[in-house]
Amino acid sequence: MSLNGFDVASYQAGMNVGKVAGDFVLVKATEGIDYTNPEFNGHAKQTLSAGKKLGVYNFIRNDSDIKQQADYFLTVVKPYIGKAMLVLDFENTTGSTIQNQAGVGLAKQWLDYVYQKTGVRAVLYTGLSCENALDWSSVVKANYGLWIAQYNNYNVVNGYQPRDLYGSLKHWKTAVMFQYTSTGQLPGWNGALDFDVFYGDKSAWDKYAEANINPDIPKWIKEDKTYTLKTAVKLRTAPSTSASVIAVLPAGSTVRTDQAIIQGGYRWVRQPRSNGYAYMATGPIGNTLEYVK
Repeated sequence: MSLNGFDVASYQAGMNVGKVAGDFVLVKATEGIDYTNPEFNGHAKQTLSAGKKLGVYNFIRNDSDIKQQADYFLTVVKPYIGKAMLVLDFENTTGSTIQNQAGVGLAKQWLDYVYQKTGVRAVLYTGLSCENALDWSSVVKANYGLWIAQYNNYNVVNGYQPRDLYGSLKHWKTAVMFQYTSTGQLPGWNGALDFDVFYGDKSAWDKYAEANINPDIPKWIKEDKTYTLKTAVKLRTAPSTSASVIAVLPAGSTVRTDQAIIQGGYRWVRQPRSNGYAYMATGPIGNTLEYVK
């Protein structure tokens, strides 16, 4: 069983991807830390509304912090996490060359960070020559899938015509997906399209998209409780000792909370406020002397 689809970026502005034949659409979301594809949300919504499977991808660069790139991507695609396959696009482009062995470490850093934040194992996209030339063993061992690209030529391909890979993979045993042409043609769009074949059914696609339970990711739990402070305690903008301080509450103050989490060596509680939330540490983990009662 396999699925046929295509991938799009800003070049396909004006295209209704939901009305063009295909089982799935992969949409460029971001690049670096400051570029969002202006067509992203429209194409993502069209894909889901048409009942097609969705993939969203980030183009990695070597001129900005990797975690910042990942955070930027996750902010943009947040409404689709758990619904869409997440992808990291690893290419060699003038001005952002990252297709070298050092780049493999950057790619894995991005993939690991996204997994830690979401529980989703993103897929890596790259060309066959890059897969063959670099040592991807660390990425393979970490169980990240591969979307491979390789074109025999640039002749026009009318309609989906999946073929075998011309050459062979060196590090992955199999690919999740294969981009086999950049010159595909489909009714409903006059321009060229990248054609892809996914090696699985819709259920398999959903497994790549779903946010799996990950014990390494802290979980919030409901907690409807009122605390009375034993000592002065700082309210912060996030559950972290490095987050900005909203206020310092004196001993004897009461704080009503709705959720709690163990994170960063502390137990934190969340206080609903008129303009959002504040966060308070009830005490260090493993320390029986808490700040509150």
